[in-house]
Amino acid sequence: MPSLTEVLPLTRPPTILCVDDEADALTIRKTLLERAGYLVLTALNAEDALQMFNSGKKVDLVVSDHLLPGTNGSKMASQMKSAKPAIPVLLISGVEDLPAEMGHADKFLGKTAGPEKLLLAIAELLRYRRFQIDDGIYFAEIACDTLNRPMVWHYLVQRVGSARIISWSQAPTQDAAIIAATEELRSLNEHLRRPVATEPMSYDSTSS
Repeated sequence: MPSLTEVLPLTRPPTILCVDDEADALTIRKTLLERAGYLVLTALNAEDALQMFNSGKKVDLVVSDHLLPGTNGSKMASQMKSAKPAIPVLLISGVEDLPAEMGHADKFLGKTAGPEKLLLAIAELLRYRRFQIDDGIYFAEIACDTLNRPMVWHYLVQRVGSARIISWSQAPTQDAAIIAATEELRSLNEHLRRPVATEPMSYDSTSS
């Protein structure tokens, strides 16, 4: 199972990784976020961003331009989510319409949205942690509103392609929610693998 991020400790400001191949735009965005109280890491391309993301540096959210040299933000987001699915990714593009290949990004904003909408989107993504664990034909969604005190983690289990909730419960910590949801998925998949019992055929000895 992929590694999962921890809830933001109350003792430090969130760290945001900003990615943009335009140095001027990257500097402006970094200044805006630092003035809003965030710690900011920067990268000019997807390769450097992925290296930083997968290093020991703590990253709580990624803000990236959608169009990057040799790739796009959606593809980069997919790679990031495969390693750390709980870290939100916000894509920004000069195109106002939602890109067809959003991939695993959590939110999309047009560049004309302005700084206030960008800061609001970041705050919302950092507040509500949500990620998914896939296991065969079933999946579990785990979520927590990190502003609530005490924090309560919610998890639900569904079958792929179905809106029906198979099970739902709460847990006091992220680890407890992951363990409970994983156990539920394991139980469901074991049930699928059990052979169907068939009754032996009976014969009437009186018939000929």
